[in-house]
Amino acid sequence: MNKACAAGTGSFLEEQAEKLDISVKNEFAGCAFSSETPCRLGERCTVFMENSLMANLQRGAEKNDLLAGLAYSIVQNYINKVVTGKPVGENIFFQGGVAFNKSVVAAFEKHLGTKITVPPHHDVTGAIGMALIAMRHLKISSQQSAVSSRTNMPAIVYHEFQGVCPI
Repeated sequence: MNKACAAGTGSFLEEQAEKLDISVKNEFAGCAFSSETPCRLGERCTVFMENSLMANLQRGAEKNDLLAGLAYSIVQNYINKVVTGKPVGENIFFQGGVAFNKSVVAAFEKHLGTKITVPPHHDVTGAIGMALIAMRHLKISSQQSAVSSRTNMPAIVYHEFQGVCPI
């Protein structure tokens, strides 16, 4: 989620939830929302957050407070490492798999003081966007650009993945 490691936030949250014997899909957000005093786990790399989480756990911190702390730490990391003081727009869309976690969405809303929109299919919006960009820039012959009625994608793309993709 930051410039150095943009693709690990979801798996990081899942790994930490597993360490706490919590289901990231079914329990994480509910537990985090019931926290009275979220733990401060830092705003740096997830390695440091994990160390802080384990230290707080050893000191007897409640699981709910640790989970809420994770949600806030992810937000603080993003704001400090990606946004880096740049202005944030008025219409904020949260895309990616982490947007399934309502406690992270709520932490962003609280930190920014505004509503965050989680669009439908937020977990694949990046892939959809890249597919649209690729289709726009792809220069193929008229024979190859016939659209497959099965996939509604250029036939060249469909044939490339025909044996692999279940769509």
